[in-house]
Amino acid sequence: MDVELFQTLSKYPFVINDQFYDSLELKQNKTCIDKCNSKDCKNLSLSYQNNQEYICSKGYNNVLLIIGRLKFIINGLIYTDNSTVPQGRKDVRTNWIVKRDDVFLFAKKISEIEAYLNERILETTENNFSMFHDFKTSMSIFFNCTQDIINKLPGNSFEEKLKNSDASYKDLYNSLELITSQLGMIDVIINPKSIEFGNKRAINLYRLFEKVKILFGHLATKKRDISINIISEAWIKDCYCHESIEFIPLILLDNALKYSVPDSEIEIKLEQSYNNIKVIVKNIGPFVSEENKDKIFDKFFRDESGIKFSREGIGMGLWIAQQILEAHQSKLYYYRDLNKTGPIGLNIFSFDLRTI
Repeated sequence: MDVELFQTLSKYPFVINDQFYDSLELKQNKTCIDKCNSKDCKNLSLSYQNNQEYICSKGYNNVLLIIGRLKFIINGLIYTDNSTVPQGRKDVRTNWIVKRDDVFLFAKKISEIEAYLNERILETTENNFSMFHDFKTSMSIFFNCTQDIINKLPGNSFEEKLKNSDASYKDLYNSLELITSQLGMIDVIINPKSIEFGNKRAINLYRLFEKVKILFGHLATKKRDISINIISEAWIKDCYCHESIEFIPLILLDNALKYSVPDSEIEIKLEQSYNNIKVIVKNIGPFVSEENKDKIFDKFFRDESGIKFSREGIGMGLWIAQQILEAHQSKLYYYRDLNKTGPIGLNIFSFDLRTI
C-alpha cells in the first residue's frame, strides 16, 4: 500500500519515512509539528512489532502499523485513558482525543484492505502472465531447433561448433538462450514460492555472471555501445543455492544495461572473504531518488528518473531478485554516488552469499 492510498483511507495523521502527513479527516497535531524538537515518535520505525504503542516526550499516543514493506506511524493522538497529557492541552486538542479500540479497529481494517488488494493483484498477475506460458514453450522449441542447426556444423563438440560458426549463428543462439532464460522468470512472477523449488546445489557465481555476460554481449554493443567487465579473483568458491539464483545475473545485468548511458561500462565485481562472496554491479546512469531507493524493490514500482530514461520494463526485475535473495538469507542493496549532484552518475547494486 503506497502513501497516497493510505492517506486517502486514514482517519488519523501519520509519519512515514520521517515525513509527517495529514489525513483527510484529521491534520497533524500542531504540537507535533511546531513544538516538538525531538520528534521521538519516529523511533517506532525501528521496531518490527506491528501495532506497537509508544508515548512520546510530549505525552501523546503513537502506534506503528506495518503494511507490506512500509511502516506507518499513527502519531499525535490522545487516548481517552491518557493521563500524561495535561488537561489544559487536552481541552484545546479535542479532535485528537480518540478511543484506543477505534485506532486498532482502523488498523485491522487497513490490514484487511491490504490483504484484499494483494489477492486481487495476484489474480490479475496470474491472468496477465499465464498467456506467456505458450510463448515460453514456443521459444523453447525455437531454441532447440537452433541448437540442432548448430550441431550439424563442423566440429567435435557443440561448444566448438558454436565458437567456429558465423557471427550471425552466435548472435541468434545467444539471443534465444537469453530470451528463454528470461521467460523462466514468469514462473516466479505467477508463483513466488517456486523460488525454492528443487534441491539446492553447488553453483559458482562467477561462471553464472560470465555466461550471462556472453548472452548480453551483442545486445550491449548494439544498444548503446556499452561494455561489460567482470572483475574477480582467479578462483571463487561455490555457493549452495536454489536454481532460481541463476536469475540474479540476468536481472542485474538487464537492469544495468537498461539504465546505462551510451559509451559506458558495466562493472561486475566479485569479492571473496572467508565464507562469503560479495557481488557488486556498477553502472553509469540516472540516479534513483533518495525517497524511492527502497521502493525500487517493490513489485511494479519504477522510479520517475528510470521511466524518463527508458520505456522498457514494468518494475518486476528487482522485486524478483529481492525475493530470490531473501530465500537465500540475503538482500539486494542500492547505493548512489553521493558526491555527484546531477541526475546521472554511478549506481551500485550489491548482495552477499555464503559459500559452501
